[in-house]
Amino acid sequence: MHTSYRLAFISGLLLAVSAFGAARADQDDPPERVARLSQYDGDVSYSPAGEDDWVDAALNRPLVRGDRLWTERNARAELQVGSAAIRLDEETSFEILDLDDRIAQVQVTQGTINLTVRRLYPDQVYEVDTPTLAFNINRPGRYRIDVAPDGSDTSIVVWEGAGEAAGNHATFPLRAGDAIRFHDTGLRDYEEFDLPRLDDFDRYCLDRDQRLARSPSLYYVGDDVVGYSDLDDYGTWSMEVSFGWIWFPSRVATGWAPYRDGHWAWIEPWGWTWVDNARWGFAPSHYGRWLWTRHRWGWVPGPRHVRAVFCPALVAFIGGQDWSVAIRSGGPTVGWFPLAPREVFVPSYRASRNYFNRVNNTNTVIDDTTIHDVYDHYSRGDIKLNERKYANRLIAGAITAVPSRTFVNAQPVRQSTVRVDRRGSKTGQISDVAPFAPNARSVAGGGVAPKRELTPPKPEVGAPRREVAPPKMEVAAPKREVVERAIVVRREPPPRTVPFVVREPQLQRNPGRALEPKQTEALRTPERPQPRNVRAIGAQPPSVNTRATAPARSPSAPERKPLERDRRK
Repeated sequence: MHTSYRLAFISGLLLAVSAFGAARADQDDPPERVARLSQYDGDVSYSPAGEDDWVDAALNRPLVRGDRLWTERNARAELQVGSAAIRLDEETSFEILDLDDRIAQVQVTQGTINLTVRRLYPDQVYEVDTPTLAFNINRPGRYRIDVAPDGSDTSIVVWEGAGEAAGNHATFPLRAGDAIRFHDTGLRDYEEFDLPRLDDFDRYCLDRDQRLARSPSLYYVGDDVVGYSDLDDYGTWSMEVSFGWIWFPSRVATGWAPYRDGHWAWIEPWGWTWVDNARWGFAPSHYGRWLWTRHRWGWVPGPRHVRAVFCPALVAFIGGQDWSVAIRSGGPTVGWFPLAPREVFVPSYRASRNYFNRVNNTNTVIDDTTIHDVYDHYSRGDIKLNERKYANRLIAGAITAVPSRTFVNAQPVRQSTVRVDRRGSKTGQISDVAPFAPNARSVAGGGVAPKRELTPPKPEVGAPRREVAPPKMEVAAPKREVVERAIVVRREPPPRTVPFVVREPQLQRNPGRALEPKQTEALRTPERPQPRNVRAIGAQPPSVNTRATAPARSPSAPERKPLERDRRK
């Protein structure tokens, strides 16, 4: 095993107690990690969980169970999942089947992915499901999985690490140095190859891996803080006696404040979630706290040796009808400001005490007594945030405010900000939630139009003629038969997400609050089935080790590298 992965493995064992020692008291808690769309080139499309439409992908979008991606020809994309990275080559159909603190289960029905896992916690699962097999990794390492355009075969290359392919009553262990192409779900018809020469995609993945492994920011934060390596090129670290190491962004506009350059999107199970425009904006938006010091904003990460918990946005909201009138916004307005170090984050969604403790203790240094006191009020529903003191509330320019239409429609915030003077910052009610119900654009995020352009209305008789903009070309999307292709899974994934059109009436009844799992499950009816086209093989004993019992076929085309899938012309 490569030295860096050996060290990561040992470090993972040392951190196991903090990561998994506390059992979840409430299985309804949201996941503590997400996937981040951290980089992409070319045309990359995204379909939110539960939806059929495709929109242009947005950088820094948190991705969750049920989200899908498609990379068009000559495109590629990278997802960061805790201390792991998943990269998609061109013409790849990809979906997150399940994702939480322990499980990362994805499907690939066509195309190529590269999976790098730097740390594998005890009981943690990484599973890649394809039309031919389900592949689970057993060790940290680097892996490549290729699925033929017609789904007829799956190739697996293990650069470093080890894993096991599972099929119909069959398993096939793989170790470092293996390059195997499987032609059937029984894993008996397979070919063995020498490790192939690196292609452009492999070199791209290696470059990205090295950037993560050599990041100077690893000295200040743990590698489970998603987005840490992007801090290197856009700011500097400095020691503050009272707060420890602080990262200061170096390329921000005059008057900039945290949570100002981006948009809000509706991502369940959290609800309103911030999506930052800056390439470096993911980590400082979803972990740690922001501090105003030395006449500028600095980001203070949480404890380095504790596995960080993802937050939708570490802010407090400010608003109310009287406040909207006072700042003369001309309509309903919502504002927010970043939480400072040692201040309690109060979720807008329901959570157990254990989750409440972890989401705060892993992102800042805070007194346990304070956390317990706030949680007691939170759990009873009588928390009064307006009575609490917030260090950043009265900092000049700290509050960002926009009309509700900008907020709900996932429009860019910076272009629509409403001025908030010192009087306005003192008035208004502090809340844990922005009290607006989402719409379809909130779910798509980024204000991106649907893939199909609507037909413009016909002009009225006698109305002056207007220039009509050319119709927007459709967003690139995979063929339906590719997305719905049957796959083999070792572990049965959760049901598909209920479509937003079904959830929307419930969300309007309690604006700004995400549905609890039991409310979502109540929306599943026989009239609205959401089946998955999967073949679950997890409980099909006995399984035969076909590597030991079935001979490999002679390579049908020795000159063909196993990683060069047949490109569509």
